[in-house]
Amino acid sequence: MTRIDKVREKIAQGDLVKGVFITMADSVSSEMAGYCGYDYVWIDAEHGALDRQEILFHIRAAQGSGCCAFVRVRAVEPSIVKAILDMGPDGIIFPFCDSADIARTAIAACAYPDSPLHGIRGQGPVRAIRYGLDDEATYLKEAYSKVWKILQIETIEGYRNVSDIIKVPGIDSLFIGAADLGRSIAGCEDHYQLEEVYDDICKQVRGANIVLGAAIGPTKDDAVRVKQKGVQWVVFGQDSRILAEGLRSNLAAVGQA
Repeated sequence: MTRIDKVREKIAQGDLVKGVFITMADSVSSEMAGYCGYDYVWIDAEHGALDRQEILFHIRAAQGSGCCAFVRVRAVEPSIVKAILDMGPDGIIFPFCDSADIARTAIAACAYPDSPLHGIRGQGPVRAIRYGLDDEATYLKEAYSKVWKILQIETIEGYRNVSDIIKVPGIDSLFIGAADLGRSIAGCEDHYQLEEVYDDICKQVRGANIVLGAAIGPTKDDAVRVKQKGVQWVVFGQDSRILAEGLRSNLAAVGQA
């Protein structure tokens, strides 16, 4: 069973899949997350300063310690996506998917032209085929289904287009980016309430048989709250902040001795 199949199985059993944001350059944080029992790490190439080699090291460290590696790219740009996919992640996250056209571009970037999704990905897998030890022809046929394709809804425009977005073939999951969505709502002339928008997205996604994800605070109450809304996988905490809080707490424990 593959790593992503284990995640799918956990969701099918009704368990909440849990992950952590990764922004620090050193891949030790991804390795530790796996050893600590997280289901996946969210390697953030949209925010922060991670370069391609650091992303690769994080993918290897996470997978080597038993958890999935999801990479959030900085934009829905096929050339960026191609390079990440060739590294062999378990999932790829697309920010600001505001329309069905953007969603189609995202999915197409993850699939080869002769796949059932008729994508636009260029051939040249490297680590994704274990540097040539796996059969490349088999990989080319199955690659589109091996990686979770996750689209983020983060703006009021994205919300308005959810009903069209969920009809795009090949989407594995939608993820509610509540922080940016809330700011988008605040800057909108129409009178929306974040909680109402959030609940409506949950309702539409559940009806489309698409897995739903969201960020939460690091509390059991928050996890239970979103799970009751239909959220099946969550991310909480960030490696740099967890380290900073731990360092401050460690120093405070000794005090002014």
